[in-house]
Amino acid sequence: MRVNIRIMPNDSDTIAKIVILDNNGRALMLKRSKHLKKYANKWDLPGGHLHENESIIAGLKREVKEETNLDIEDPVFIKKIDRTYFYMIKYNSQKIKLSSEHRAYIFVDESMLDPKDQYQQIALKAMEIENDKHKG
Repeated sequence: MRVNIRIMPNDSDTIAKIVILDNNGRALMLKRSKHLKKYANKWDLPGGHLHENESIIAGLKREVKEETNLDIEDPVFIKKIDRTYFYMIKYNSQKIKLSSEHRAYIFVDESMLDPKDQYQQIALKAMEIENDKHKG
């Protein structure tokens, strides 16, 4: 019997996440599936671990495509915390289709975000940056 085995690239310890803001300034949050070993049922930003030797932007684009089926272009860097890089973009109205890693999504405004949660804090920062762009 012959078995085909697909070898997946090794994930690195570098992470890339993105805040996707809609036209109302709300951030896309994904609810992680309950069957996951890490952070089950937690709200999360799109993104994840980069593969070994993968650029940050290539990994971010791949992760977002895998998780949401969205194609992103020209992400804007927000900040780096430890080994995690955070970016932001405007939502381009593509249809969101979640992978099995997530079970729900929602666009949330500032009032729905918890500033004590690291990822939600980044979403608030992205909202602030976007608001400042419109004031200037």
